[in-house]
Amino acid sequence: MPSQRLVMLLRASGESLEQAQAEVESVAEHPAVRQARAAAPRRRELEALLEARSALYRSEGPQVERRRQLSPGEFFERYYLRNRPVIIEGLMEDWPALKRWTPEWLAERFGDEAVEVMAGRESDADPDFNAEHLRQSLPLRELVARMRSAGETNDLYVVARNSLLLREAFRPLLSDIRAPAGYVHPDILTPESVHLWFGPAGTLSNLHHDHLNVLFCQVLGRKRFWLAPSWETPWLYNDRGLYSAVDIRAPDLERFPDFARATVHTCEVGPGDALLIPVGWWHAVRALDISLSVTFVCFDREQRNTEWRDYWLGPKPGRVER
Repeated sequence: MPSQRLVMLLRASGESLEQAQAEVESVAEHPAVRQARAAAPRRRELEALLEARSALYRSEGPQVERRRQLSPGEFFERYYLRNRPVIIEGLMEDWPALKRWTPEWLAERFGDEAVEVMAGRESDADPDFNAEHLRQSLPLRELVARMRSAGETNDLYVVARNSLLLREAFRPLLSDIRAPAGYVHPDILTPESVHLWFGPAGTLSNLHHDHLNVLFCQVLGRKRFWLAPSWETPWLYNDRGLYSAVDIRAPDLERFPDFARATVHTCEVGPGDALLIPVGWWHAVRALDISLSVTFVCFDREQRNTEWRDYWLGPKPGRVER
């Protein structure tokens, strides 16, 4: 039994039999240990169910489908409601942004405007999780110049949390994009319904999941995505909040052996591609070029989105009661 092995280990380190037994019994009665022991059967049941779900998914020959001329009805029925990703080609053909938005045009049009960026990301081991400490303001013209001179880097990035499109000075950019008819709610002036991402080649958002469905629209450049299903969360080392401890570029299977059980897809989105990232799906994103992206979270449904309100904090669910 585990307690007997612990006693033996303590004895080997010099503890008397009485001391070793007393320490093991004390730990066993700790409230945290008792709660974990009570939760273990439910956790095993849940993981067994998710393992069965994963096996069924793998037997389908999983892939991230690419579709063109996908109707809104089929989009919601086949992908959104089934928690499946899909890349939709041609959904942004009527966007002026596809022809107009370049780093040089932005610098000319908005060059004197200050933008908030996440800077110094290269020196932070966990820049996505520590984003609030990396905020820095600089003129857009300077940002573009730094992107051009830096080449491939993860050091500076305008991300969704910078809320650039909420700034009055940048509101004209909204006239260059369109809410895809039937997919996204037409009122894109609603706060937090649409966000802009702007960065050089090399920006990386490491493995994480979102608490909402996201329609990710690529305007300029290319991005590589790694995606893993929401139901494989127990094997993705969710060490805090929305984030995984696994480095998607070089997974350490000695430290994270269960990651080998996960089904990880890779795909690339380019200008004009729209990717549905379903709620709870794990994903990492790396820019292959200087990149501009737009994301929507208000869909054209009575309930604008489906939120994962009580996402896991830690590698496994630990509550005894719901």
